[in-house]
Amino acid sequence: MTDQLPAPEAFIGPSRRGKASLPADADAEQCAAVLRRALHTVECRELGPEAAGKQFGPFADTAVGQVTVLMDEDLLRARHPGEVELHRLARAVRERGPAVNVVLVPPKPTMVLM
Repeated sequence: MTDQLPAPEAFIGPSRRGKASLPADADAEQCAAVLRRALHTVECRELGPEAAGKQFGPFADTAVGQVTVLMDEDLLRARHPGEVELHRLARAVRERGPAVNVVLVPPKPTMVLM
């Protein structure tokens, strides 16, 4: 578990509940910010609401419900092959998240008919 809080911009708005996926050209830092936020949610849920509140104070994510992170881990690895930290974050969310209802889901491709 990490004692480091995600970047402040990761706390703006709900944690990817119903928000659009990252743009196709998202850089490694943007992807890492989303994954750090998801991992923070995982850690808070693993601790439980009371312990998370004590450890993270007002930044504890104690909301209930499924958190879906729209990100394709295989595509992430292909686009950012040298980003070891990014790969570690994605693996941690994939492995630990489902137990506390936080899942990585590849975004579905959309097609516009004209």
